[in-house]
Amino acid sequence: MKILAISDMHGDLSCVMRLLSETSWDLVLCCGDWGDPDQLSKSECEKLLEVARIYSVFGNHDDLSLLRQLRNRDGSPVLLTNGVRVAFRDVTILGVSGIWAKSHRLPWYVTDEDVEGYAGSSERPDILITHGCAIGLNDLTPTNRRGGQLCFTRLFSALEPRVHICGHLHRMQVRRLKSGAWAANAGSAASGDYLVITTPPGDWDVTEGHTGPNGS
Repeated sequence: MKILAISDMHGDLSCVMRLLSETSWDLVLCCGDWGDPDQLSKSECEKLLEVARIYSVFGNHDDLSLLRQLRNRDGSPVLLTNGVRVAFRDVTILGVSGIWAKSHRLPWYVTDEDVEGYAGSSERPDILITHGCAIGLNDLTPTNRRGGQLCFTRLFSALEPRVHICGHLHRMQVRRLKSGAWAANAGSAASGDYLVITTPPGDWDVTEGHTGPNGS
């Protein structure tokens, strides 16, 4: 399988649409931040779903009502339920939405207890998708600081996925760990960043991609 991984479109789906029109993908995974309610329409999202199967978590810049309405062509929801595995062909996927906070004051806040609680909710997934990042794994900011949280690192360690992808920080990065697992940040699709995940036969692989304003 060839999987497209994206994040942080912030209302600009043009690069994603170009990628979907120019290349055939088996699956699209999104780490959230499609866009705030005033940035995105349902019709724009549905154009993507006409040509791709998409699973997504939400971030802190999402229209949650809209995401909960979106369906793939087979009727399956686009928005993943926190801590619940879904299977597509031979690949299992688990998502955890939201950004870290100390309370639930806003609907996209998740606490340490929330995130770490999902560690025991499922068997090992092949791919873990989060919006927030695991400190020390895939959390470098554009200014080379660390922008992740320990709870996501603990979730990664507990679940031991083959691939962990996140977003939020607008800096694409890919890292192969000694264990053979991959930790990656999908960057900003609004700026043309994307990841390509390939699955067996052969080895799991994650590579960086970038499409410019004119598809370059």
